[in-house]
Amino acid sequence: MPVLLRRLSLLVLLCLPLSGNAASKGRVPTHFGDRMEAALTCRSEFSTAHWRDYFRTYLGTPLRTWGEAEWFDAQNAVLAGNAAREVFVNLPESGALMVGALIPSPVADVRRNIEQRLSIRFEPLPGPYPRYLSKFGSVLVGLPNRQTKWYCARWHLGNRP
Repeated sequence: MPVLLRRLSLLVLLCLPLSGNAASKGRVPTHFGDRMEAALTCRSEFSTAHWRDYFRTYLGTPLRTWGEAEWFDAQNAVLAGNAAREVFVNLPESGALMVGALIPSPVADVRRNIEQRLSIRFEPLPGPYPRYLSKFGSVLVGLPNRQTKWYCARWHLGNRP
């Protein structure tokens, strides 16, 4: 019996999270994908303050500030079947309300996954690089490095928080 108790105790200790592992470093919550998908498809209201707080709570400090946005490590969160490398939100002083994701896959693959999983359609936009727009205002941009930016943007007209 004592041997069994020691083995059981050891098993319990092995299952407990250690202070340095991923479970204690802000792993994305189970609702992360649903909330991000709603925001990225422009199907939810959002504010800069909400997303900055949300990202800081679950993803930690920003990786960088660039292009009037704070960029965070997305911890490979899956968004409509696409693993995201980074997510971003506009800075408070920006003229846009924007939340987005950087996905390390070509825009055609990302578009297909989103359209199949979320039942929304993207129409091509004219221009020098691949861009697509949904009827809700969601945007996909194909980048030269075979990555995709997926975002929703609203311009601050003085009537939103």
